[in-house]
Amino acid sequence: MLQSIRDRAQGWLAWIIVGLIIIPFALWGVQEYVGVGAGVNVATVNGVDITQQRFQRVYDQQRQRLRALLGGDFNSQDETRIKQTVLDNLIRDEVIRQTAEALKLRVSNAQLAQEVGAIPQFQENGRFSPQLFQQALRAQGLSPEGLESQLRQGLITEQLNTGVTVTSIITPAELDQAIRIKNQQRDIGYLVLPWANFKEGVNPDEGAVQKYYDQNREQLASPEQVSIEYIELSAQALASQIIPDEQELNKFYEEHAATYATPEQRRASHILISVDKAADEAAVTAAKAKAQEIHQRLIKGEDFTKVAKEVSQDPASAPQGGDLGFFGKGVMDKAFEDRVFSLKAGELSEPVRSAFGFHIIKLTEIKPAVTKTLAEVRPDLVKELQQRKAQQMFFEKTEPLTNLSFENPDTLAVASKELGLPIQSSALFDRKGGEGITFNPKVVTAAFSEDILKRGFNSEPIEIGDNRLVVLRVKEHKPAAQRSLDEVRQTIVEQLRTEMAQAKARAAGEAFMERLKKGEDPAAIAKEYRVEWVKSGLIGRDETKINPQIVRAAFRLNKPAKDALPAVGGEPLESGDYAVLAVYAVREGDPAGMESAARTALKRELQRNLAQSEYDLLVAEAKNEAKIVTHPDKL
Repeated sequence: MLQSIRDRAQGWLAWIIVGLIIIPFALWGVQEYVGVGAGVNVATVNGVDITQQRFQRVYDQQRQRLRALLGGDFNSQDETRIKQTVLDNLIRDEVIRQTAEALKLRVSNAQLAQEVGAIPQFQENGRFSPQLFQQALRAQGLSPEGLESQLRQGLITEQLNTGVTVTSIITPAELDQAIRIKNQQRDIGYLVLPWANFKEGVNPDEGAVQKYYDQNREQLASPEQVSIEYIELSAQALASQIIPDEQELNKFYEEHAATYATPEQRRASHILISVDKAADEAAVTAAKAKAQEIHQRLIKGEDFTKVAKEVSQDPASAPQGGDLGFFGKGVMDKAFEDRVFSLKAGELSEPVRSAFGFHIIKLTEIKPAVTKTLAEVRPDLVKELQQRKAQQMFFEKTEPLTNLSFENPDTLAVASKELGLPIQSSALFDRKGGEGITFNPKVVTAAFSEDILKRGFNSEPIEIGDNRLVVLRVKEHKPAAQRSLDEVRQTIVEQLRTEMAQAKARAAGEAFMERLKKGEDPAAIAKEYRVEWVKSGLIGRDETKINPQIVRAAFRLNKPAKDALPAVGGEPLESGDYAVLAVYAVREGDPAGMESAARTALKRELQRNLAQSEYDLLVAEAKNEAKIVTHPDKL
């Protein structure tokens, strides 16, 4: 099959290839297939190693995602937690893989073909595009070798998940109970006590201010900061300085003319009668006879598209009337291809035997070979020459950059002059990073390292992107400084005033609740606090006109007792305000009154939740039984 992948990157078999490549990419990520291998191990699961190289790649990706998401809020001190999370996930993935293998789960070729049918990726105008598929392989640096087994394993892992999830059952009684709870309505009343209403006259004494200062010195200190100066070697920047001349462009065009040529392509439809390569003579004879019978039907004038939809055994092309789209030479089964390129447009072939069975082929269209002119491809030629020359210059300058910055450790001026790279500077930034290149965690780590910060050395060249290096040194260093009490006094006073006002609002709310429990009129009490008691009437869990924290709190309260007094509760809000609420009555959801479509949707949701819980339990048990050895010192 691997040879078939190489030989037939287009046509109906390409649908199978696409399915093979898409599904595991979604499960594990494309990069998990590139470069995984040798090196120190960070963990072993039942004797199977998880390499440091694989761990580091996933960790770097996760760290970059978090930095992009959190920006200045990213705390590099959380790296230990991030590393542990990445390691746990890699161990879990390996446990799942081994569990699927132990259960002897398998995926047949037919199953692989069925998975492909609904995949939209690598399609153009609703049809499979060999060009898009091949571009994706090149972009990820993938080759067919080893791909089949890896991708098949991805489907097997998915099969394990599906095998657990599809067997989860929600009984009618369980569904009815869920409807009663989900569609339950509650008649509530509530008020909100704003903390700002309690701030007047609240002033912390000097002792409280001093205590807060003493207990929060680290948070109140100004953080350690540095600014850097650096020189950057970038292939992209070098490319912008290169202007190829006409002689170079003409020569490059002549040398690569074939690159700009589109060979003849043909569009064909086929009807496939499948037969295995290893089939016995009787099976081959029967398949051939069936193909000949279909061929006769077509000769007599039956519509090819209609017959293909009716009898073709190619699951990918049959729904399209057998249409395979355009393809060139060298990508299809040789016997199939030879016959296609011997036909005239509109001509029908006799049954042709290939590795997949017997084909009846109809050639529907021919695209002649075309070569683009120099004028048409000039922008591409310029860009290509710029990139090639820039990449060569980049590598030629890399070693001198390394040597000059090392041989002159206390200045960047020498490397800058020799290589023609300007010295640039950054603003001050702390260990959370800054803007521009100081957002890059590698740059931040280097800037605060012992050699660069304390000893004043140049850094080694730091890779901050494809063909992009920087060498940096510290320009200015501002140590972390404890700010005096007078400098932060106002900040502390405002913080303490807020906390004290919020505490008073909560105390008032708790006193309010006690009066409600004794049967006092909430509206009358609310007036004492200059707020309003709101009677909402019946609300559901999805009520949007009321603060969602209040809604959730209302549905957490017990049902009101039979003494006619409401159930009462309080809820501190994220704003710092305090809410008091009461539940007067509860109306259960009505299973009989729920529409069939909504009932079905809820049942599916409950099944998904149950299935996920059962799957997580299966994985947890497998992980508990596995022999797992970790090496935290290698993270």
